Amino acid sequence: MIMAEQQKTASVAAEAEAINLDEFSGLLEKDFKVKKDDSEKLQQLVRNLALAAQSRSDTTTISSNAIKSIKSLIAGIDKMLTTQVNEILHAPEVREMEGTWRGLWYLVNNTETDQKLKIRVMNISKEQLADTLEDYEGQMWDQSPIFKKVYTDEYSMLGGEPIGCVIGAYEFSNHPRDVGLLRNISGICASAHTPFIAAASPRLFRMDSWQE
Repeated sequence: MIMAEQQKTASVAAEAEAINLDEFSGLLEKDFKVKKDDSEKLQQLVRNLALAAQSRSDTTTISSNAIKSIKSLIAGIDKMLTTQVNEILHAPEVREMEGTWRGLWYLVNNTETDQKLKIRVMNISKEQLADTLEDYEGQMWDQSPIFKKVYTDEYSMLGGEPIGCVIGAYEFSNHPRDVGLLRNISGICASAHTPFIAAASPRLFRMDSWQE
């Protein structure tokens, strides 16, 4: 009997605290003295915030207490944003990009620079580089834009600035396309008398990871 009364009391309390979204927007209008022209915008904003928060958080409560309800909505949205940001930061593509930028930062900060040393960055992916060099394979290899950038515009040009080293922020495996890319880029770098440095993937040695 006592348990039944407690359950009934809890149910009544929950119903008393829960409130309709339209009533909540009306409560905000009353408490914050919203202008009549902004009333419709406020109702739409309340619906969007409440639905966004409730869809990702079970703790969001719309009650007759405006301040408490707003804090509950903010907590639900914060939880949703935290989850989404964590998913983004741990995505393989983002981690790879972060590693590339950290590597560039390390290179710049640990290189003994002077007025003559320049570090240039070429924004080109491994796939784009492979596609470009494949289009100029064979006798046309010295017509590629990469050859012109590394050799023609610098090494063979009077007053040019020969490149001392080319660093590729890529991993190379034993895949035929990787081998072909290495062959093509090494030929261009050899003509300009500059080394090409890149990373070796575990798959280059027929392994899935370096822990094997």
